[in-house]
Amino acid sequence: MVRYFEFGLLCSFASNWSNMSWKKTLPFFVWQSIVYAQGWSHFKQIWKYRTRWSESFQPGRNSVVDELPWINFLALDFLKENLRPEFRVFEYGGGGSTLFFCKNVAQVATVEDHAEWFKTLTETVAAKGYQHWRGFFVSPVPVTDSRPRSHSNPNDFKSNVKGLENMSFESYARCIDQFPEAYFDVVLVDGRARPSCIQQAIPRLKPGGLLVVDNTERPYYLTAFQQIIADGFSVMEDRMAPVAYTPDFTRTTILKRC
Repeated sequence: MVRYFEFGLLCSFASNWSNMSWKKTLPFFVWQSIVYAQGWSHFKQIWKYRTRWSESFQPGRNSVVDELPWINFLALDFLKENLRPEFRVFEYGGGGSTLFFCKNVAQVATVEDHAEWFKTLTETVAAKGYQHWRGFFVSPVPVTDSRPRSHSNPNDFKSNVKGLENMSFESYARCIDQFPEAYFDVVLVDGRARPSCIQQAIPRLKPGGLLVVDNTERPYYLTAFQQIIADGFSVMEDRMAPVAYTPDFTRTTILKRC
């Protein structure tokens, strides 16, 4: 999910979902399970999440309250099983995941581009008493040249979000560059200009480290990295599955650096 506007989305979803409450029903869950399951084993895994999915729509529930990443359940459970207390984590986009990581690892760094949400996130982390979090506010800047730019090109640092097409997220994506190479055990890419963030993240990921990219049902996120993935990563998770607080199934890809 795009977690930069998580606080706004939570409010807007409340009103929007009233117009599509049917999508939060068991028949819709069953339909998606059949459409997206890659086989019987995958279907059974999806089916185990039906109660967690349904309960996530209860009033007052959201990823910040629950202190959980807004990624699909398959990826979330993988992280729960594989995080270690000594890990270092970098996030492109913070929210419930920030609190989740702060509870489970030694060091968390988060970059955000939205000032109001960054302030809210900073206050929330401080209220929890976490001392091992570093937050970076890096806003985009207007593009100064007229050359064509593509949101699928990692070198263009471009977002595909309406209203941000003429902004550069280069400083945002390069925020991770201040850390040494092979420094992080986990990098979560769940914010703006994701192909550019992936490109900057890979050198900062340890051998054996995990690159987590959300919403990869949008194939352009990973298109530019197919050969790099084939040569240097193992695919640990890459399937459609239910996600909390949202009716539609999503794909979260987890790659382990060789």
